[in-house]
Amino acid sequence: MLMTDGEIREAISTGELGITEFADHCLQPASYDLRIGDTALRSGDVAETDVAQARSLVLNAGQFALITTYESVKMPADIAGHIGVRSYYTRKGLILLAGLQIDPGFDGHLVLGVYNASPRRLTLDHMATFCTVEFHRLAMAAQAPYEAGQEQRLGRIPRVDKDYLRTIETETLSEVAQSVRALSQNVGALTTYTKLMGLVVVGTLLAVFGFGLAALLTQ
Repeated sequence: MLMTDGEIREAISTGELGITEFADHCLQPASYDLRIGDTALRSGDVAETDVAQARSLVLNAGQFALITTYESVKMPADIAGHIGVRSYYTRKGLILLAGLQIDPGFDGHLVLGVYNASPRRLTLDHMATFCTVEFHRLAMAAQAPYEAGQEQRLGRIPRVDKDYLRTIETETLSEVAQSVRALSQNVGALTTYTKLMGLVVVGTLLAVFGFGLAALLTQ
């Protein structure tokens, strides 16, 4: 069952549900907005970005990044979360590439993968609300709750995720975006060419019809 704002607040006040650095303005009618945390790693970068110090994270067109949430979330065994990007960023071309669920038993900062699918650079400000979580109360508690690693509890990007991201060629992701744009341009050119050829065919048919009609009239 989807929890309302009142139920979320009550679960936090009783200690049943944990959200560190809880902020009233992040609480929505039936969800809670998580904020961009202190650490991120972009594809193509060797070192992590200290978003707290830089005050923002810039994603180039076609660039992928792992972002930690400012809040740490502690889930009981009978509550699961559903994650989604706020519509503000969706309209700007930001795509969430991560598991959509926070499992019962999870305890730590979320590490979310995002991709800039727009043709322009996208700036994500530190502490900006960028994703929202719906909390669902389960009919019964999970028998094997999720166990988070130490890195997640400390708000760090897990080493396995960093190692995997560093194997991805930045050019490959950028080329995907460029290829999509090039394909769009080619489709547009092909459409224009098809329209011109259609006019040529119509003109040819009209000319043939005209010559045939003239020949009939002269007989």
